[in-house]
Amino acid sequence: MKNFIKKVFNSLSILLFFTNIVQGQFNIPDPPKKIYPVNDYAGVLSHIQIEKLNKKLIQYSKITSTEILIPIVKDIHGEDSNFLASKWGEKWNIGKKDKNNGIIILLSINDKKISIQNGYGIEPYLTDFSTKNIIKKIKPFLKNNLYYKAIDVGIKEIFKILKNKYEYKKKYNKNSLWKFFIPISIFFIIFFLFQKKRIEPSLLNTLFLTNILFKNRSINNPHDHNHEDNFDGFGEGGTFGGGGSSGNW
Repeated sequence: MKNFIKKVFNSLSILLFFTNIVQGQFNIPDPPKKIYPVNDYAGVLSHIQIEKLNKKLIQYSKITSTEILIPIVKDIHGEDSNFLASKWGEKWNIGKKDKNNGIIILLSINDKKISIQNGYGIEPYLTDFSTKNIIKKIKPFLKNNLYYKAIDVGIKEIFKILKNKYEYKKKYNKNSLWKFFIPISIFFIIFFLFQKKRIEPSLLNTLFLTNILFKNRSINNPHDHNHEDNFDGFGEGGTFGGGGSSGNW
């Protein structure tokens, strides 16, 4: 009888052990072909809110080269939020390879947990103390389910702390020069011919107006000029482990 009870007890212990392992597992999704800053798996943000945050973070990455990724999940199944956020950054290669300037802001809605983790290159500027202060500042918004406001305030605080660190230096673009040079050249050629009376004034006006209308059409057409058109996505090979902090709300 004692042996039977012992076997049952051991079986239950093993079953409980494996049950905890399964419950404690959170599978970080594979990175999409094009990684955008905000990835809302919990569905707590509206499409417009995601667009606003993406636009702000994409513009910031273009200026500073720093990549801030915000995964939002329903729960993390008992995982350590700091470890998970850091591993997420590693798996998705957030940050520039030569600068390791990636930042992960992980939100777990049901668990009411948040973690901010830094790439190695961010560590000297965004310290554990400063990330704790950021979390403390946005907790009231999180408690009231104001997730967009919390994220927006959080990233603004990060912007203030980092300021112009890792300012991105644009490479010399020959195509941009040609886009400027060609219209100017055409204008002077037309003007020269007009002065020589080889072109009618009406034709000059038509060419000028056509150029203006073409430019306006390009500006007003969202398919021609979208703020994300020249965005290649995050994930160039940054490494993590540069510190950070977490908290509950």
